[in-house]
Amino acid sequence: MIDSVTEGMLIRLDATGVVASWHAGAERLTQYSAEDIIGRDISILYPPEEVASDRPARDLAAAAQAGRLDAEGWWVRKDGSQVWCTYIVTTMRGRSGAVHGYVLSARDLTERREEELALRRIEQMVDGIADYEVIRLDSQGLIRSWNLGARRLTGYEAAEVIGQHVSMFYTDEDTRAGQVESELTAAVREGRVEVEGWRIRRDGSRFWASISVAPIRDDSGELTGFVKVAKDLTERRQQEELVQRQRDEILELSTPVIQVWERVIVLPLIGTLDSVRAARLTESLLERIAADLAEIVILDVSGVPAIDSGVARHLLKTVEAARLMGTVSILSGVRPEIAQSIVHLGIDLEGLRSRASLKDALQLALRMLGVVGGDSDTGGRDA
Repeated sequence: MIDSVTEGMLIRLDATGVVASWHAGAERLTQYSAEDIIGRDISILYPPEEVASDRPARDLAAAAQAGRLDAEGWWVRKDGSQVWCTYIVTTMRGRSGAVHGYVLSARDLTERREEELALRRIEQMVDGIADYEVIRLDSQGLIRSWNLGARRLTGYEAAEVIGQHVSMFYTDEDTRAGQVESELTAAVREGRVEVEGWRIRRDGSRFWASISVAPIRDDSGELTGFVKVAKDLTERRQQEELVQRQRDEILELSTPVIQVWERVIVLPLIGTLDSVRAARLTESLLERIAADLAEIVILDVSGVPAIDSGVARHLLKTVEAARLMGTVSILSGVRPEIAQSIVHLGIDLEGLRSRASLKDALQLALRMLGVVGGDSDTGGRDA
Protein backbone atom coordinates (compact mmCIF):
# COMPACT_ATOMS: atom_id res chain seq x y z
CA MET A 1 0.00 0.00 0.00
CA ILE A 2 2.83 2.35 0.91
CA ASP A 3 4.66 1.58 -2.34
CA SER A 4 1.58 2.68 -4.25
CA VAL A 5 1.80 6.22 -2.83
CA THR A 6 3.28 8.37 -5.62
CA GLU A 7 2.07 11.92 -4.85
CA GLY A 8 3.87 12.15 -1.49
CA MET A 9 5.97 10.07 0.80
CA LEU A 10 5.21 7.83 3.76
CA ILE A 11 8.32 6.39 5.38
CA ARG A 12 9.46 4.87 8.66
CA LEU A 13 12.25 6.20 10.87
CA ASP A 14 13.83 4.40 13.77
CA ALA A 15 13.89 5.92 17.25
CA THR A 16 17.04 7.96 16.42
CA GLY A 17 15.68 9.41 13.17
CA VAL A 18 17.46 7.07 10.77
CA VAL A 19 15.52 6.19 7.62
CA ALA A 20 14.28 2.57 7.86
CA SER A 21 11.98 2.36 4.80
CA TRP A 22 11.68 4.08 1.43
CA HIS A 23 9.36 3.89 -1.58
CA ALA A 24 8.69 5.32 -5.03
CA GLY A 25 6.75 8.37 -3.83
CA ALA A 26 9.61 9.35 -1.52
CA GLU A 27 12.10 8.95 -4.36
CA ARG A 28 9.98 11.11 -6.64
CA LEU A 29 9.74 13.84 -3.99
CA THR A 30 13.41 13.87 -2.91
CA GLN A 31 15.24 12.29 -5.90
CA TYR A 32 16.97 9.89 -3.47
CA SER A 33 16.72 6.17 -4.20
CA ALA A 34 16.31 3.63 -1.41
CA GLU A 35 19.98 2.67 -1.78
CA ASP A 36 20.98 6.35 -1.38
CA ILE A 37 19.13 7.03 1.85
CA ILE A 38 18.11 3.96 3.87
CA GLY A 39 20.35 3.88 6.94
CA ARG A 40 21.05 7.63 6.83
CA ASP A 41 19.71 10.23 9.22
CA ILE A 42 16.60 12.12 8.14
CA SER A 43 18.52 15.38 8.62
CA ILE A 44 19.91 14.81 5.12
CA LEU A 45 16.64 16.30 3.86
CA TYR A 46 16.89 19.47 5.96
CA PRO A 47 18.66 22.66 4.76
CA PRO A 48 22.12 23.20 6.31
CA GLU A 49 20.95 26.13 8.44
CA GLU A 50 18.11 24.00 9.86
CA VAL A 51 20.57 21.20 10.67
CA ALA A 52 22.86 23.74 12.32
CA SER A 53 19.99 24.86 14.54
CA ASP A 54 19.22 21.21 15.43
CA ARG A 55 15.79 21.38 13.78
CA PRO A 56 15.62 17.63 12.89
CA ALA A 57 16.19 16.57 16.52
CA ARG A 58 13.73 19.17 17.79
CA ASP A 59 11.04 17.92 15.37
CA LEU A 60 11.44 14.33 16.65
CA ALA A 61 11.44 15.49 20.26
CA ALA A 62 8.23 17.47 19.68
CA ALA A 63 6.59 14.46 18.02
CA ALA A 64 7.67 12.18 20.90
CA GLN A 65 6.25 14.58 23.48
CA ALA A 66 2.89 15.27 21.77
CA GLY A 67 2.56 12.02 19.85
CA ARG A 68 2.39 13.90 16.55
CA LEU A 69 4.01 16.91 14.87
CA ASP A 70 2.47 18.90 12.00
CA ALA A 71 4.92 21.27 10.30
CA GLU A 72 5.95 22.93 7.05
CA GLY A 73 9.40 23.83 5.81
CA TRP A 74 12.05 23.61 3.11
CA TRP A 75 13.58 20.24 2.30
CA VAL A 76 16.63 19.65 0.14
CA ARG A 77 16.56 17.28 -2.81
CA LYS A 78 19.50 15.18 -3.94
CA ASP A 79 20.43 17.75 -6.62
CA GLY A 80 20.49 20.55 -4.03
CA SER A 81 17.21 22.17 -5.07
CA GLN A 82 14.70 22.92 -2.35
CA VAL A 83 11.07 21.94 -2.09
CA TRP A 84 8.49 23.30 0.35
CA CYS A 85 6.83 20.41 2.16
CA THR A 86 4.10 19.93 4.66
CA TYR A 87 5.02 16.96 6.83
CA ILE A 88 3.63 14.97 9.73
CA VAL A 89 5.75 13.02 12.17
CA THR A 90 3.81 10.41 14.17
CA THR A 91 5.40 8.58 17.11
CA MET A 92 5.31 4.78 17.34
CA ARG A 93 5.68 3.29 20.81
CA GLY A 94 6.17 -0.21 22.09
CA ARG A 95 4.15 -1.94 24.80
CA SER A 96 6.37 -0.39 27.44
CA GLY A 97 5.63 3.06 26.12
CA ALA A 98 9.14 3.64 24.87
CA VAL A 99 9.56 5.31 21.46
CA HIS A 100 9.93 2.56 18.93
CA GLY A 101 10.22 4.81 15.87
CA TYR A 102 8.39 7.35 13.76
CA VAL A 103 6.20 7.46 10.69
CA LEU A 104 6.89 10.49 8.50
CA SER A 105 4.50 11.54 5.77
CA ALA A 106 5.21 14.52 3.52
CA ARG A 107 3.72 16.30 0.53
CA ASP A 108 5.18 18.82 -1.92
CA LEU A 109 3.46 22.20 -1.57
CA THR A 110 6.06 24.27 -3.42
CA GLU A 111 3.66 25.39 -6.12
CA ARG A 112 1.00 26.33 -3.59
CA ARG A 113 3.56 28.23 -1.52
CA GLU A 114 4.78 30.13 -4.58
CA GLU A 115 1.20 31.09 -5.36
CA GLU A 116 0.67 32.19 -1.77
CA LEU A 117 3.88 34.21 -1.77
CA ALA A 118 2.96 35.81 -5.10
CA LEU A 119 -0.49 36.65 -3.76
CA ARG A 120 1.05 38.03 -0.58
CA ARG A 121 3.44 40.21 -2.60
CA ILE A 122 0.54 41.50 -4.65
CA GLU A 123 -1.46 42.22 -1.51
CA GLN A 124 1.51 44.05 0.03
CA MET A 125 1.95 46.06 -3.15
CA VAL A 126 -1.77 46.89 -3.31
CA ASP A 127 -1.83 47.78 0.38
CA GLY A 128 0.94 50.31 -0.25
CA ILE A 129 -1.10 52.18 -2.87
CA ALA A 130 -2.25 55.34 -1.11
CA ASP A 131 -3.91 57.30 -3.92
CA TYR A 132 -6.33 54.61 -5.10
CA GLU A 133 -8.80 52.33 -3.43
CA VAL A 134 -7.98 48.81 -4.64
CA ILE A 135 -10.16 46.18 -3.00
CA ARG A 136 -11.45 42.69 -3.69
CA LEU A 137 -15.11 41.68 -3.53
CA ASP A 138 -16.53 38.18 -3.54
CA SER A 139 -19.10 37.14 -6.13
CA GLN A 140 -21.92 38.54 -3.95
CA GLY A 141 -20.31 41.97 -3.59
CA LEU A 142 -19.00 41.44 -0.04
CA ILE A 143 -15.68 43.16 0.75
CA ARG A 144 -12.79 40.69 1.17
CA SER A 145 -9.70 42.94 1.13
CA TRP A 146 -8.89 46.54 2.07
CA ASN A 147 -5.89 48.70 1.26
CA LEU A 148 -4.32 51.94 2.47
CA GLY A 149 -5.90 53.93 -0.35
CA ALA A 150 -9.37 52.64 0.57
CA ARG A 151 -8.80 53.60 4.20
CA ARG A 152 -7.71 57.12 3.26
CA LEU A 153 -10.49 57.56 0.74
CA THR A 154 -13.40 56.40 2.91
CA GLY A 155 -12.15 56.79 6.48
CA TYR A 156 -12.98 53.14 7.31
CA GLU A 157 -10.54 50.66 8.85
CA ALA A 158 -10.35 47.13 7.44
CA ALA A 159 -12.04 45.59 10.49
CA GLU A 160 -15.07 47.82 9.92
CA VAL A 161 -15.68 46.82 6.31
CA ILE A 162 -14.36 43.29 5.71
CA GLY A 163 -17.42 41.09 5.22
CA GLN A 164 -19.74 44.06 4.60
CA HIS A 165 -21.52 44.67 1.29
CA VAL A 166 -19.95 47.26 -1.01
CA SER A 167 -23.30 49.09 -1.17
CA MET A 168 -22.40 50.68 2.19
CA PHE A 169 -20.48 53.34 0.20
CA TYR A 170 -23.34 54.16 -2.17
CA THR A 171 -25.93 56.89 -1.70
CA ASP A 172 -29.44 55.88 -0.71
CA GLU A 173 -30.71 56.97 -4.12
CA ASP A 174 -28.21 54.77 -5.97
CA THR A 175 -28.88 51.83 -3.67
CA ARG A 176 -32.64 52.03 -4.23
CA ALA A 177 -32.02 52.30 -7.98
CA GLY A 178 -29.98 49.06 -7.93
CA GLN A 179 -26.74 50.79 -8.97
CA VAL A 180 -24.49 48.23 -7.27
CA GLU A 181 -26.13 45.24 -8.92
CA SER A 182 -26.11 47.06 -12.26
CA GLU A 183 -22.35 47.72 -12.07
CA LEU A 184 -21.47 44.14 -11.06
CA THR A 185 -23.71 42.69 -13.76
CA ALA A 186 -22.18 44.98 -16.39
CA ALA A 187 -18.66 44.02 -15.26
CA VAL A 188 -19.47 40.31 -15.71
CA ARG A 189 -21.10 40.94 -19.08
CA GLU A 190 -18.56 43.38 -20.53
CA GLY A 191 -15.42 42.23 -18.73
CA ARG A 192 -15.04 45.66 -17.11
CA VAL A 193 -17.19 48.64 -16.21
CA GLU A 194 -16.12 52.23 -15.53
CA VAL A 195 -18.45 54.75 -13.89
CA GLU A 196 -18.36 58.01 -11.95
CA GLY A 197 -20.66 58.95 -9.10
CA TRP A 198 -21.13 60.09 -5.52
CA ARG A 199 -19.93 57.80 -2.75
CA ILE A 200 -20.20 58.07 1.04
CA ARG A 201 -17.36 58.36 3.58
CA ARG A 202 -17.43 57.10 7.15
CA ASP A 203 -18.32 60.58 8.44
CA GLY A 204 -21.29 60.79 6.06
CA SER A 205 -19.69 63.26 3.65
CA ARG A 206 -19.81 62.66 -0.08
CA PHE A 207 -16.98 62.42 -2.56
CA TRP A 208 -17.07 62.14 -6.35
CA ALA A 209 -15.33 58.92 -7.41
CA SER A 210 -14.09 57.39 -10.63
CA ILE A 211 -14.70 53.64 -10.30
CA SER A 212 -13.57 50.62 -12.29
CA VAL A 213 -14.90 47.12 -11.58
CA ALA A 214 -13.61 43.94 -13.25
CA PRO A 215 -14.53 40.29 -12.61
CA ILE A 216 -12.11 37.71 -11.17
CA ARG A 217 -12.38 34.17 -12.56
CA ASP A 218 -10.69 30.88 -11.68
CA ASP A 219 -8.92 28.57 -14.13
CA SER A 220 -12.24 27.03 -15.16
CA GLY A 221 -13.76 30.43 -15.92
CA GLU A 222 -16.05 30.47 -12.91
CA LEU A 223 -16.70 33.87 -11.35
CA THR A 224 -15.00 34.10 -7.93
CA GLY A 225 -15.26 37.81 -7.25
CA PHE A 226 -14.41 41.31 -8.42
CA VAL A 227 -11.58 43.79 -8.16
CA LYS A 228 -12.71 47.36 -7.58
CA VAL A 229 -10.49 50.42 -8.14
CA ALA A 230 -11.64 53.91 -7.14
CA LYS A 231 -10.10 57.39 -7.11
CA ASP A 232 -11.35 60.59 -5.51
CA LEU A 233 -12.17 63.14 -8.23
CA THR A 234 -14.05 65.58 -6.01
CA GLU A 235 -11.53 68.39 -6.56
CA ARG A 236 -11.60 67.90 -10.34
CA ARG A 237 -15.41 67.92 -10.35
CA GLN A 238 -15.49 71.11 -8.27
CA GLN A 239 -13.09 72.75 -10.71
CA GLU A 240 -15.23 71.64 -13.66
CA GLU A 241 -18.35 73.01 -11.99
CA LEU A 242 -16.56 76.31 -11.31
CA VAL A 243 -15.44 76.55 -14.94
CA GLN A 244 -18.99 75.77 -16.08
CA ARG A 245 -20.45 78.46 -13.82
CA GLN A 246 -17.93 80.97 -15.13
CA ARG A 247 -18.74 79.95 -18.69
CA ASP A 248 -22.44 80.36 -18.03
CA GLU A 249 -21.84 83.79 -16.52
CA ILE A 250 -19.79 84.81 -19.54
CA LEU A 251 -22.52 83.54 -21.85
CA GLU A 252 -25.06 85.47 -19.81
CA LEU A 253 -23.02 88.63 -20.08
CA SER A 254 -22.39 88.13 -23.79
CA THR A 255 -26.09 87.77 -24.59
CA PRO A 256 -27.86 90.43 -22.48
CA VAL A 257 -31.53 91.05 -23.16
CA ILE A 258 -32.31 94.77 -22.76
CA GLN A 259 -35.74 96.40 -22.49
CA VAL A 260 -35.51 99.69 -24.47
CA TRP A 261 -39.20 100.54 -24.45
CA GLU A 262 -42.37 99.16 -23.03
CA ARG A 263 -43.08 95.87 -24.87
CA VAL A 264 -39.80 96.27 -26.88
CA ILE A 265 -36.63 94.36 -26.04
CA VAL A 266 -33.24 94.20 -27.75
CA LEU A 267 -30.87 91.25 -27.94
CA PRO A 268 -27.41 92.47 -29.06
CA LEU A 269 -25.30 89.63 -30.46
CA ILE A 270 -21.54 89.93 -30.10
CA GLY A 271 -18.90 87.46 -31.27
CA THR A 272 -19.24 83.93 -32.61
CA LEU A 273 -22.60 82.21 -32.25
CA ASP A 274 -22.24 78.44 -31.69
CA SER A 275 -24.90 75.85 -30.86
CA VAL A 276 -24.41 76.06 -27.07
CA ARG A 277 -24.55 79.83 -27.00
CA ALA A 278 -27.48 79.89 -29.42
CA ALA A 279 -29.51 77.56 -27.21
CA ARG A 280 -28.74 79.73 -24.18
CA LEU A 281 -29.64 82.84 -26.21
CA THR A 282 -33.01 81.47 -27.22
CA GLU A 283 -33.78 80.37 -23.67
CA SER A 284 -32.92 83.78 -22.21
CA LEU A 285 -34.86 85.60 -24.88
CA LEU A 286 -38.04 83.56 -24.38
CA GLU A 287 -37.84 84.05 -20.62
CA ARG A 288 -37.62 87.84 -21.07
CA ILE A 289 -40.43 87.87 -23.63
CA ALA A 290 -42.65 86.15 -21.09
CA ALA A 291 -41.51 88.33 -18.19
CA ASP A 292 -41.76 91.69 -20.02
CA LEU A 293 -44.81 90.82 -22.16
CA ALA A 294 -42.73 91.93 -25.14
CA GLU A 295 -44.45 92.34 -28.47
CA ILE A 296 -41.31 93.18 -30.46
CA VAL A 297 -37.76 91.88 -30.18
CA ILE A 298 -34.84 93.43 -32.02
CA LEU A 299 -32.00 91.04 -32.88
CA ASP A 300 -28.94 93.20 -33.41
CA VAL A 301 -26.16 91.40 -35.34
CA SER A 302 -23.85 94.36 -35.73
CA GLY A 303 -21.38 92.65 -33.36
CA VAL A 304 -21.37 89.33 -35.24
CA PRO A 305 -18.26 89.11 -37.48
CA ALA A 306 -19.84 86.82 -40.09
CA ILE A 307 -23.06 85.01 -40.86
CA ASP A 308 -22.72 81.41 -41.99
CA SER A 309 -25.42 78.79 -42.49
CA GLY A 310 -25.15 77.64 -38.86
CA VAL A 311 -25.57 81.14 -37.45
CA ALA A 312 -28.45 81.80 -39.84
CA ARG A 313 -30.25 78.63 -38.75
CA HIS A 314 -29.85 79.62 -35.09
CA LEU A 315 -31.30 83.05 -35.83
CA LEU A 316 -34.27 81.61 -37.69
CA LYS A 317 -34.98 79.16 -34.85
CA THR A 318 -34.91 82.04 -32.36
CA VAL A 319 -37.26 84.11 -34.54
CA GLU A 320 -39.65 81.17 -34.93
CA ALA A 321 -39.68 80.52 -31.18
CA ALA A 322 -40.44 84.21 -30.51
CA ARG A 323 -43.20 84.17 -33.15
CA LEU A 324 -44.88 81.24 -31.41
CA MET A 325 -45.08 83.45 -28.32
CA GLY A 326 -46.77 86.21 -30.32
CA THR A 327 -43.68 88.40 -30.66
CA VAL A 328 -42.49 90.07 -33.86
CA SER A 329 -38.74 90.02 -34.60
CA ILE A 330 -36.68 92.73 -36.29
CA LEU A 331 -33.14 92.10 -37.50
CA SER A 332 -30.79 95.08 -37.16
CA GLY A 333 -27.16 95.77 -37.89
CA VAL A 334 -27.23 94.07 -41.29
CA ARG A 335 -24.05 95.28 -43.03
CA PRO A 336 -23.53 94.92 -46.79
CA GLU A 337 -21.20 91.96 -46.43
CA ILE A 338 -23.68 90.18 -44.11
CA ALA A 339 -26.50 90.84 -46.56
CA GLN A 340 -24.40 89.37 -49.38
CA SER A 341 -23.60 86.31 -47.25
CA ILE A 342 -27.30 85.73 -46.53
CA VAL A 343 -28.15 86.00 -50.22
CA HIS A 344 -25.22 83.75 -51.20
CA LEU A 345 -26.31 81.11 -48.70
CA GLY A 346 -29.83 81.18 -50.14
CA ILE A 347 -31.39 81.71 -46.70
CA ASP A 348 -35.07 82.63 -46.78
CA LEU A 349 -35.78 85.51 -44.38
CA GLU A 350 -39.27 86.12 -45.71
CA GLY A 351 -41.47 87.74 -43.08
CA LEU A 352 -38.50 88.97 -41.01
CA ARG A 353 -38.16 92.76 -40.99
CA SER A 354 -34.58 94.06 -41.11
CA ARG A 355 -32.85 97.40 -40.70
CA ALA A 356 -29.28 98.54 -41.21
CA SER A 357 -28.92 100.08 -37.76
CA LEU A 358 -30.30 99.63 -34.28
CA LYS A 359 -31.68 103.19 -34.42
CA ASP A 360 -33.70 102.41 -37.56
CA ALA A 361 -34.93 99.14 -36.02
CA LEU A 362 -36.07 100.96 -32.88
CA GLN A 363 -37.93 103.57 -34.92
CA LEU A 364 -39.67 100.77 -36.83
CA ALA A 365 -40.63 99.06 -33.57
CA LEU A 366 -42.12 102.28 -32.17
CA ARG A 367 -44.10 102.86 -35.36
CA MET A 368 -45.42 99.31 -35.19
CA LEU A 369 -46.60 99.99 -31.64
CA GLY A 370 -48.16 103.28 -32.73
CA VAL A 371 -45.86 105.30 -30.47
CA VAL A 372 -44.69 107.44 -33.43
CA GLY A 373 -46.42 108.10 -36.69
CA GLY A 374 -45.53 106.80 -40.09
CA ASP A 375 -45.78 103.66 -42.16
CA SER A 376 -43.95 100.71 -40.74
CA ASP A 377 -42.81 99.75 -44.24
CA THR A 378 -41.46 103.23 -45.08
CA GLY A 379 -38.14 103.01 -46.86
CA GLY A 380 -38.85 99.60 -48.40
CA ARG A 381 -36.21 97.92 -46.24
CA ASP A 382 -38.31 95.09 -44.79
CA ALA A 383 -37.06 91.73 -45.83
